[in-house]
Amino acid sequence: MKKDLPGHIKKAFKSIDRFLPVIDMVVELVDARMPQGSRLQGLVDRLEKKSLIALGKADLAEPDETEKWVERYRSGGVACVALDSRSSVSVKKVAQLIQNLASASQSANPARKARRVMIIGIPNVGKSTLINSLAGRKAAKAANMPGVTRDVQWIKLSGQLELLDLPGILDFSLLKRGGILKLINTMPGNEDDCYDQARLLCEVLAATSNVGIIPGLADSAGKFDQFVADYARRMNFLARGGEVDEHRAAADMIKRFQSGGFGVVTLERADEATPVYAIKRDNQPSLEDTDFDE
Repeated sequence: MKKDLPGHIKKAFKSIDRFLPVIDMVVELVDARMPQGSRLQGLVDRLEKKSLIALGKADLAEPDETEKWVERYRSGGVACVALDSRSSVSVKKVAQLIQNLASASQSANPARKARRVMIIGIPNVGKSTLINSLAGRKAAKAANMPGVTRDVQWIKLSGQLELLDLPGILDFSLLKRGGILKLINTMPGNEDDCYDQARLLCEVLAATSNVGIIPGLADSAGKFDQFVADYARRMNFLARGGEVDEHRAAADMIKRFQSGGFGVVTLERADEATPVYAIKRDNQPSLEDTDFDE
């Protein structure tokens, strides 16, 4: 039996419909490492508002590839910008672009001075971090885990801007990508499945020609179990009696990948038609494998 969407996600969709009439612009935040896979396809088009795609966590993605994605979206008539929320220069650039686009919105109410902007995106893609960076203060609750933002809140910025912060949004098409999205930490995972997630990571890196980022992976010839054991020895992850701790090795591999510890990487190329979640693999967790903390 399929699970229903969690209550806080249903609430986010209802809030979009509720506040859309007073919104001047939509900022869709996606993960620069997976610009297609981290989007809820078609949502922004259906909203029929002036919009901006922000390629967040750009500091974790390959700069040249991020620029190609920016050009790809722009050539399709969609405003797009790369974003590193930890860089004040990057944040100021995005803030100015939001201000300019919102002010030029034809749906803006001329009687209202402030321009209202809705920030949307999947869980843990960095919405609250972006809002806090734009506000210059801790205005939105942020954490490095999915599902932290559960409530709708308006946040006022200087320059006559008001931002609407919503919980992360997902639909069933995104939930079916659960295993892939867990790799970039936008789906909740747990310690028990880190070995399978590490295996999936290696499969994805191989399918996207990125095996070189993890030492030893390119030489493993697809023998994952042996690679994890070798990785554990290399990292000195040993249990009692000198046995390799494969669980700890797998968890470390996932954590390093998510934090950029293996270097920058982009899992989806701008010049390739097939998104990474559509690549056929054996280890693809189903919707029933995805749990949410209500």
